[in-house]
Amino acid sequence: MQKICIKNNGPIENFEMEVEKFNLLIGEQATGKSTIAKSVYFFRTIKTKLADYLTQIYDSNSYNNISQEGIWFDKSIKSELKSIFIKLFGYSWDLNPAFYMQYEYTENIWIEIYFVKNEKEKQFISITYSPKLMDFIKELQMEIQKMYHEKEGQIKTSLALANEERKRIHEMIVRKVNFIFCDDREIYYIPAGRSLLTVMSNSRAVMNQAGSLDFVTEMFMMLIDSVRNSFKEGVKKAHLFYPSGRRIFDVNEIAELITEIEKGEYFFNGVKEYLKITKEPEHPIEINFASSGQQEILWLLNFIYVLMLRQEKAFLIIEEPEAHIYPSLQKKIMEFIAMFVNIQDGGVLITTHSPYVLTVANNLYYAGVLAAEGQSKNVYKKVNKHYVIKKGELSAYKLLDNHKKIKNGGYVKLLEGDGREIKTSLIDEVSSQVNELYTALYDIELDMESL
Repeated sequence: MQKICIKNNGPIENFEMEVEKFNLLIGEQATGKSTIAKSVYFFRTIKTKLADYLTQIYDSNSYNNISQEGIWFDKSIKSELKSIFIKLFGYSWDLNPAFYMQYEYTENIWIEIYFVKNEKEKQFISITYSPKLMDFIKELQMEIQKMYHEKEGQIKTSLALANEERKRIHEMIVRKVNFIFCDDREIYYIPAGRSLLTVMSNSRAVMNQAGSLDFVTEMFMMLIDSVRNSFKEGVKKAHLFYPSGRRIFDVNEIAELITEIEKGEYFFNGVKEYLKITKEPEHPIEINFASSGQQEILWLLNFIYVLMLRQEKAFLIIEEPEAHIYPSLQKKIMEFIAMFVNIQDGGVLITTHSPYVLTVANNLYYAGVLAAEGQSKNVYKKVNKHYVIKKGELSAYKLLDNHKKIKNGGYVKLLEGDGREIKTSLIDEVSSQVNELYTALYDIELDMESL
């Protein structure tokens, strides 16, 4: 189990969370949901940066054209990690001096970040690796450098074979890094505001001229660019773009489900993106004329489907999957996300404002609890087994605004003490307030009638 600890980062004063396969954060605006999501994203990105660094060493024993003979990874990738940190959180001298974050991958493998001051009293980011992590990565770096020096004396082979060898080595490095971190899931961030991204995805030049995109949005736009061609023949034939000998799901069923949720089949003809509306009579509609709800869910569903077709294990951070979506569709989208996590052995962290998202997750988790207690046969008659969230694989937290903060730093764990279900009384206090007002107004009416 992974854990994150955050202190004095933006609206977060003190927060600790166990990172499970399914993670839910709910709360009002400006309570820190995105801060937590970006923090998890940052720490899980480090693993990818390390693998890229070691691959470059195998290629040339250099990093960014600087020889790595006698230089360790922590010094070499420091500037790159600091750059990502700044893009996510801002410059260190603008942040709280008491800032602190730690991510625990395993008990002895962790990374922490805090600020230190130089002789001019200016604060800078310090990234510290646990002793065991430092030793493991140093060992691996020495192994990769040895492979590089052994390769130097070998006879040059064809370009095709060289590329195959490089691919093999990179995959080996990724496996070893994943083993060190006890985590083999790639990290992806699916930000909020997807309707704008969907409409503007064919107009990158316009977007760039309008101003720099934030880091998370820019990364997601790059992901969209990299997979859009998969849909030249539509969602229902996207699997042909990713040939595979065997999948544990039916591509036709998944494609039909996506088309049903999106209320049309997505196509990209190389120039334009459009939905072929399935409602009679069938007709195409360009993306910019689709509903805001369709635009919001389009690349959420499409990208997850590509990950499934690539059979890629991934940890997804998804902001507001419910945006512009009617409650019945919110249910289907949550089930789709749960299906991805279960089929691909992935993970997800969801930020939301919607009580429906949590109540759907609560039902799926309660189904998992009952299944674990020997009721799987009855449970699976009511709930698709791929939608079920297994017992012990859910964490859920509610973030509180400033005037509601309590001793533990402004959040409450939503799982009951026995871990069987979410505390539904804490999910949607607005409904109780609305009901109380309605009752008070109704009492006034009764009083009037009695006069």
